[in-house]
Amino acid sequence: MEVKTLNLLDILNKSQVLYSTDYSGEYQAPADLLENILENSGSEEPILDGIMFLQKTSSRSYLVVDGIKRIIQFSLLLHALCECYKLTNEKNNHAIELIKKRYLFFGKYTKIHLHGYEKIIYEKLVKYERMTEEEKQHPMFIQLHEYWAKIKMNNISAVKLFNEIKKVNILACVYEDSEIENRDIYQYLNCNNPNIEELLLITDFIKEHSKNGLKAWYNLLDLYKNAGLKDYFKFFIRDFLTIQKNGIIPKANELYMSFKRYYKRFAPNMNIEDFFKHIEKFAKYYIKILQADFANEEIKSLVSTINEGNMQETYPYLLEVLDDVESGRLTEETLIQLLNTVIAFINEQRSGNFSSTIDFANLSHEINQRI
Repeated sequence: MEVKTLNLLDILNKSQVLYSTDYSGEYQAPADLLENILENSGSEEPILDGIMFLQKTSSRSYLVVDGIKRIIQFSLLLHALCECYKLTNEKNNHAIELIKKRYLFFGKYTKIHLHGYEKIIYEKLVKYERMTEEEKQHPMFIQLHEYWAKIKMNNISAVKLFNEIKKVNILACVYEDSEIENRDIYQYLNCNNPNIEELLLITDFIKEHSKNGLKAWYNLLDLYKNAGLKDYFKFFIRDFLTIQKNGIIPKANELYMSFKRYYKRFAPNMNIEDFFKHIEKFAKYYIKILQADFANEEIKSLVSTINEGNMQETYPYLLEVLDDVESGRLTEETLIQLLNTVIAFINEQRSGNFSSTIDFANLSHEINQRI
């Protein structure tokens, strides 16, 4: 792995393609690059705009393992410069065409290759294509027009701004091969980022290991989406993994690594369909809990009380209890007794009658003593 300072314009100029990963998540603008440039105006010092990890995939193409948002932001600033000064005079028009040819496009294709909705938004912006009102709410559109307005408001000349842009550098870690997976590098670098999307990392991991597994995983995602519970799926994964880790709750930024360890422990010894059927079984239990979807009215009422009381810390325990009921190891009468005990225990803890914290292990131990 080679670590060096690179000029961002040089990276764009010398690259044919800069690929994004499938797990970099939705675009969120880093710190305001234009503001940083304006503050540095007049200084000969280069501007350091962060760190990037680049995997070289060919002589002129890279996979941006970490830092794609910085590259997007930089290209949006270049595009804003072009928008501000297009059709002003022949000299500016010629310069704009050179900027687009050298830094934004390779032939008719954009140099930055994104995925899904992000790809649609970015390409519409740099190709001057009409956008819907919904698309105009995207952070890329908003940032581009903020740059455009700031350039106009400060009356910054095209030549001056471009000369300042030329000073923007990044500290780049460039490699061709690594024993550490790119996902793991990305997760480590972003472990304290609240916007990291752990489910995308898991999806990419499954895609790499099993085509049938990926299909089963997408079915799970669709199950929650169709139930109107899309945002709860990550909490299901957290609580499911809590069961697999004997009550140790994985942190929000540890879901991918926890799932990876679980997969590597069990999947090699199981049919992949059976591996995901096991997860699906608990995923359906979780929906039953969230929706309090039970034929028995007393059970339905008790689970509703748990949900309305924000007693989500009980969900891992309830998942195992429901599995015992579904498999015939527990009766509905016992389930009712357990639910009443769970509610009483949580209320006692919240009122300060117990000094220990509420977690899966404590709850299991306490409930098992009471029944």
